[in-house]
Amino acid sequence: MTTTTITWHDVRTEARAIAGRADVRARLRSEEDRTRATLPDVYGVPRGGCTVAALVATYLDTRALDEPVPGCLIVDDLIDSGNTARRFTHAGYDFDALYRKPGSPSGIAPEATRRDGWLVFPWEQADEAGGPEDAVVRLLEHVGEDPNREGLLNTPGRVLRAYTEMTEGYGQDPADILSTVFDEQHESMVVLDGIDFTSLCEHHLLPFVGTATVGYIPAGNVVGLSKLARLVECYARRLQVQERMTDQIADALVDHLHPLGAGVVVTAHHACMGCRGVRKPGARMTTSALRGVMLHGDAARSEFMGLARLR
Repeated sequence: MTTTTITWHDVRTEARAIAGRADVRARLRSEEDRTRATLPDVYGVPRGGCTVAALVATYLDTRALDEPVPGCLIVDDLIDSGNTARRFTHAGYDFDALYRKPGSPSGIAPEATRRDGWLVFPWEQADEAGGPEDAVVRLLEHVGEDPNREGLLNTPGRVLRAYTEMTEGYGQDPADILSTVFDEQHESMVVLDGIDFTSLCEHHLLPFVGTATVGYIPAGNVVGLSKLARLVECYARRLQVQERMTDQIADALVDHLHPLGAGVVVTAHHACMGCRGVRKPGARMTTSALRGVMLHGDAARSEFMGLARLR
């Protein structure tokens, strides 16, 4: 993920834009109500929005509030998932922000500048790891721990490095992994079984651990067996659901090898249902994805599924 350092000049520029949008909305309302335009006071969502509120209020020549009041403008530094913003928009407040992520809800502050990647604001730590590490510190505080005790002093950095390693698949391209092929007139099934993997469930950020069986029937080209294992790792080392991961591996085989058929079977234990919720650690989930003759041909499908069950 790219990291962008936001400067004070950037902040002031976007805060002026927020003030301009608030001014336009106030004038439109006054025309509809046939009343005098009244510019709103501003409340900033702690903590990133507090500085933004002070700037916007200055540009509007209104007040920065300690608590939201009816009719005020709510501002924040960034809209990502939109969960924070929804609390205020559902209550009828106007909401705006310096920036919004490309995947954030389109109906919330749609005019805010779109920025992707990790943003580091001037009021955050200057080093690249500061923002994410601060998030881990806040999580430790939330569960009632003391982030400053000896055993936890280096935990935020360790967590960040662990998550970076476990999501390195985002930086890998399946096309590159499967780019080297060999011209072999092998017309029978090629199956690599017992590919161990660890992935992260995107719903709870807890691991699911299992094995994958990957197979294909070449159409003139074969790929090194290690590439099949690397392909599994490419998709496993992302935030995932097992069903999607299984389909992605099969689709990559079809897209880049153009085989007569392809098949993937994945079996895994999920910590999100083993250590919480229903708490059934022994339960295993199996998913499959078949393409080409492995889907439509009875003999090929039976052969692959039989091989996939050997473990």
